[in-house]
Amino acid sequence: MLQTMRQSTQSTAAKVIIGLIVLSFAAFGLETLLPGGAGTSVAEVNGEEITPFALQEAITQQKRQLISILGDDIDPALLDDERLRPRALDSLVQRALLLQKTAALQLVASGAQVSQSITSIEAFQFNGEFSPDAYKSVLANAGYTLERFRRAQADDIVLAQLQAAISESEFVTATELSATANVMAEERDVRFLVVPDNALLDDSALSDEALRGFYTDNESLFFTQEQLIVDYIELNPDGFDVVVDDAVVREQYEAVKDEYQVSEQTRVSHILLMRDEEEADQDFASRLSTVTAQLNDGVDFAAVAAALSDDLGSAAMGGELGFTDGATFPEAMEEAIAELALPGDISAPVETDAGTHIIRLEERIDGTSVSYETVKAELRASIETAEAERALLIAVEELRDAVFNAADLSGPADALGVSVLRSAPFTAEAGQGVFSDARLRAAAFSEDVKVDGNNSDVLELAERRFVVVRVHEVRPPQTAPFREVETEVIELLRSELQTAALSGIQSTAQDALESGETLEEVAQTLGLDWRVELAATRLVSQLPRPVLDTAFSMTAGETTQLRTVSIPGEGYAVVQLARVAPGSVEALSIGERDQLNRRRATEQQQVSFSEFMLFQRNESDIVLR
Repeated sequence: MLQTMRQSTQSTAAKVIIGLIVLSFAAFGLETLLPGGAGTSVAEVNGEEITPFALQEAITQQKRQLISILGDDIDPALLDDERLRPRALDSLVQRALLLQKTAALQLVASGAQVSQSITSIEAFQFNGEFSPDAYKSVLANAGYTLERFRRAQADDIVLAQLQAAISESEFVTATELSATANVMAEERDVRFLVVPDNALLDDSALSDEALRGFYTDNESLFFTQEQLIVDYIELNPDGFDVVVDDAVVREQYEAVKDEYQVSEQTRVSHILLMRDEEEADQDFASRLSTVTAQLNDGVDFAAVAAALSDDLGSAAMGGELGFTDGATFPEAMEEAIAELALPGDISAPVETDAGTHIIRLEERIDGTSVSYETVKAELRASIETAEAERALLIAVEELRDAVFNAADLSGPADALGVSVLRSAPFTAEAGQGVFSDARLRAAAFSEDVKVDGNNSDVLELAERRFVVVRVHEVRPPQTAPFREVETEVIELLRSELQTAALSGIQSTAQDALESGETLEEVAQTLGLDWRVELAATRLVSQLPRPVLDTAFSMTAGETTQLRTVSIPGEGYAVVQLARVAPGSVEALSIGERDQLNRRRATEQQQVSFSEFMLFQRNESDIVLR
């Protein structure tokens, strides 16, 4: 049994382990123990429920990822819960489907695999070595039990096993590689003219006179959209700070402290002897006797395990099985482990379905609980957040009732003790602050609000912000003054002049090529630099990426047809495709062939896994609420 549990997934688990610990901390923190953490499920996957809390944590994790990628200047609309919800829920459904499949296939993660993953986590190490104290401290501070964390690690290991089993079964045939090489290793001779930015316009082209003339001739381009200025009331969590007494925090701690209990952890090694069906009783007894005799003679346990244990996975690590909390191994093993008193103690032979075990106690870590002082601040913050949320929602309901038939917003604002704010002008397409939210702009521009002069409904925006608006002023469309749009005028005129100049250069060059001149002669006539690369491929090329992409989008054989493309930092390129030669595997170097083979294999693995997931979804009973 233990032998079949061990698969070659340690390296995969090690690569994802740091990401997993972050997700684990986020998913199983203090809030699971506080009011509001439970509720009806948001989905069911073959009868297995996905809780609202799990969905909210998945949404929160997506927000962290977006902020880490895009920075603090991220558009708030991208962080809207409703926008992130479908993707987050889909990821939870996919994980549930995969875990159910691993269970059906009886994929397991051995204790040794899980322990090796945990001990390799940098957060649990001190001076480069695994520290049990750091292990307990980090998890306890995150409100996370050792058992739950080990289960999360085991889940990720079996998921890696499943994905590897599906993806790595793919292979690339010689025919597929040849077809891929025909496209990816296709060779193209490319020539191009280099047109610097400063070669397209002279200083007078963007003079004040030219700009004003362009503005006058194109006034319709600078016609501003209809704008609104609105009065509005905003309620958000910042206005509802709540301070709770120590007695309330203490009461909450007493209610949930058992959840912080860290069970006793025991690290063990073993030697496993598995009897073959054809092995005689005497022969098996002789093998067992050899093991026990060597141990009684003081031979190192790890050396005996490496030489004689039938559990090859643990034998390679001196019999190391990792930690157990009393529920990891079969009951007979756990009973024997419980009877071992001191590190170094060795059990009598223990029988399980896997075979006969001889177990050695390596380390025992006492169970602990988190003190009140350790979690007091987090509990207080969570309780105060929950109370502030309640106060906010009560105020929102009062606001909805107050603005329903109110003649303006001043009365509802006085009743709630808040201020009426006034917006900057905004259009139906763009606004600042809370009016960057398209739903709020749509409400303001609705007939009921803009034309009939009513208050809007109270809308919930991202980050628990609730807003009601009433139109203060409607500004009709008009031509914007020149100075307000001067920058836009400059960019439009520059673009128009550059496009015309480039079109002229391309047309001149194309006419010259059609009359029999070479691109080099065209370059000399126009006073431009020209460049060439022979036998460029998609895999290997020194061409600027825009030129390479353009060249491989052009039709073979039309050598007089030119295309213009921008080259960042240089200007523009007028590209000629001079020759096309099909690619072949034989023309590739060994390195290029390996690169192409890996690329093709990766693509096939991705398709294979996507098809597997699609099949699992089609064959499953999935209910989204």
